[in-house]
Amino acid sequence: MKLFISVIVILLLTANLFGDDAEEKLFSVEEETFHANELSEMLSQIKANPLNINISSKTELQDLPWLSENDITLIIKIRKNQVLCSWKDLEKLGINKITLNELHDYIVFRNRAELHLKQQTRIEYSEAKSELISSLKYYQKTLAEYGHFKAGVLTQKDEGERDLFDFYTYFLQYTSEGFLQNCVLGKYRLALGQGILFAPKLGMSKSAEATSVPVKKYSALKPYTSSYEIWGLEGCSFELTTRNWHIIPFISRTKLNANLDSLDKITSFNESGLNLDEAKKNNVQETLYGSAIEYITGNNQLGCSYSLLAFDHEFSSESRNSKYQALNLYCNLFNKSYPMFSEIAMADKKLAGLAGAKFGDAKFRQMLLVRNYEKDFPGWHGNPFSAQSNFANETGLYYGVTILPRKNTKINCYFDIWSFPGTRYFEKMPTVGSDQFLQLETRINNNTFRFTIQNKQKEKYITLDEAKIRDFERLLLRLDWWQKLGDITMKSRAEWISEYLSEDKVYGKGVLFYEQAKIKLEKIQIIAQVTAYHTVIEPFKVKHYMYENNVSGIMQNSVFSGDGMASYLLVRYDLFNNIQLQTKISDSWQKKNKMRLFLQLIGSW
Repeated sequence: MKLFISVIVILLLTANLFGDDAEEKLFSVEEETFHANELSEMLSQIKANPLNINISSKTELQDLPWLSENDITLIIKIRKNQVLCSWKDLEKLGINKITLNELHDYIVFRNRAELHLKQQTRIEYSEAKSELISSLKYYQKTLAEYGHFKAGVLTQKDEGERDLFDFYTYFLQYTSEGFLQNCVLGKYRLALGQGILFAPKLGMSKSAEATSVPVKKYSALKPYTSSYEIWGLEGCSFELTTRNWHIIPFISRTKLNANLDSLDKITSFNESGLNLDEAKKNNVQETLYGSAIEYITGNNQLGCSYSLLAFDHEFSSESRNSKYQALNLYCNLFNKSYPMFSEIAMADKKLAGLAGAKFGDAKFRQMLLVRNYEKDFPGWHGNPFSAQSNFANETGLYYGVTILPRKNTKINCYFDIWSFPGTRYFEKMPTVGSDQFLQLETRINNNTFRFTIQNKQKEKYITLDEAKIRDFERLLLRLDWWQKLGDITMKSRAEWISEYLSEDKVYGKGVLFYEQAKIKLEKIQIIAQVTAYHTVIEPFKVKHYMYENNVSGIMQNSVFSGDGMASYLLVRYDLFNNIQLQTKISDSWQKKNKMRLFLQLIGSW
């Protein structure tokens, strides 16, 4: 570790560092994860092959969550009469400097060579799992593109699993601008409306981009290229287009990992992806078929879908049926002045719906969103806006604001209040909660500051002297600081959290600090970080959650509790023009069996 500290000191003194982490604002969440969601995976692909701002379609620009509808409309309007040649040209359009900084890795002003073949191979080693048989985690993804065709294969095995092909996904895709606009054979995913029935399962709801991320703007049909091992569809789907009408029929038959009781009925599904018991692997079959119809004109979309779903096992809960029909209606009216979006769905005779609108001008954007999801709504393939991972049994109101008071300042804030009107998990009564968030980012001379405050209150089942529902409150204060000294940039973070149980008058507190250095030389990129933290663990454990840079394809949020120091070193080295080696090592200074090693090779041609 002394050597590691010395490396960081050298980096801080000699490095040519590159920009701030725009992705951290999107993907910093209060959970520990190593899964990339669809947005992070898509941004990773765009970073490898950035969008040409002069020719990218409106749909492609909408993939960048930092651009508002007004920004996109203005870019498309201006580039009809002039070529955008530099970031100064975008700044002259009135786009905020903070936003431009967030876009730096994703936009270019001239064409880049298109990728036709990509091979990604990764090995992960965790010291905590070293005693398992076959203790390495292995991942590989191959993508190939030729003309209108694209094909891919992804395989993965977790620590302890013997089969290299424990999980796999494959696809063949055809795209064109004709009648058959899109066709996918193999594994795919659907995204319709605002995601109540169909959406990427690892999509996000709330983030520091308060008026853009809550709206679902996914493409309707895409190949399934996620390493998340459940709820992908397998079969065939295609998109037929005639004038303004889009018809998307789909059929799927796939195997799922489920937990069964003594009567062979489904109690739950295994969403961890870890298959150490072969008897629980692929033990339930799901059959799904249906069709969606959309009418699209300009920025407006009206759509509906009908589907039938059947599992080959019954559920142990009487409130769930193994066979049911589902219907939804949705609209996205993304006009310039007053964008509106909504969806209502019925599945297994249960209702779910949400509606929202954006309003305000380019410098003061607002969003209002309401939702109501009935208890036990079967949202197996859905993921709409929600305060929880399982969105069923929720009613809520969200209000978000983005303010651009000056060209070097950006403010995001939101207020979300929700209730779980039915009983859930251990909480055998209705519960409520709220979430308030404020983030201010500003540049002053050679310094950039980002201040974040978040306050959460909710009723939660907590065990102290006795198990019962308690009023729980969590307050987070965070300050990030980037200082530029010529070509050198240093990032520092100070974070303080407080958790409080008012009825028991019990407090828990924690602090976290880190220093990070990023270097980009001609053929090598290096990221190094040291983190120090202290939290109480009695009478309950207080946790810090931190977005952590990793090799491409992994979106990592780490959790820290107790006392300790942690560090990591991430290196990306261009072996040749088209081949990059990536490696990361992370460890805890005081705690045993915390070392993790990632080794990845990426080839692009």
